[in-house]
Amino acid sequence: MTLSLTYILSQILVIIYYLIYSSTFNLKDSNKILIYGIIATIISSISYLLLNAYTGMAMCFVAIIRNLLFTKNKKNVLNLVLILLLTLIASIFTFNSYFCLFNIIATLIYTYALWQKNTKIYKMLGIIVNGLMIIYNIYIKSVLGVILISIAFASSIIGFYKEKNRRLL
Repeated sequence: MTLSLTYILSQILVIIYYLIYSSTFNLKDSNKILIYGIIATIISSISYLLLNAYTGMAMCFVAIIRNLLFTKNKKNVLNLVLILLLTLIASIFTFNSYFCLFNIIATLIYTYALWQKNTKIYKMLGIIVNGLMIIYNIYIKSVLGVILISIAFASSIIGFYKEKNRRLL
């Protein structure tokens, strides 16, 4: 890892991405979660491109399509299966290390989490997704990615417990 202009730009984009992404774990409306996710994912895909992390970039493209399909209550089984298949196809073309599996599995789990109407399940699965993404960010040597996904990890835990406690009241 060298501190080139490309690397620095990728890390700036990582900061912007995680600010938007982390906020989704404190939203109540699943459509807002998806819209924020589209904006964040466009930024993330550029960051992955700058880091030559092509599996990450491919998963971002799948995520954008997924979020567009899932908005406006189009969370049907056919769209879920379509996105899961698209994830697997994109994985075949970009897979170059077993560490890529962390990103691929995170995308599959996150897709299922978003498909759920229950935001509690989304927030619970977000904990797993963020844990997997910490490992992937270590692999692609995104220092700020590791730091910020760790914050998002904490945010997802907090969001989950807030949701859990809200339902108990």
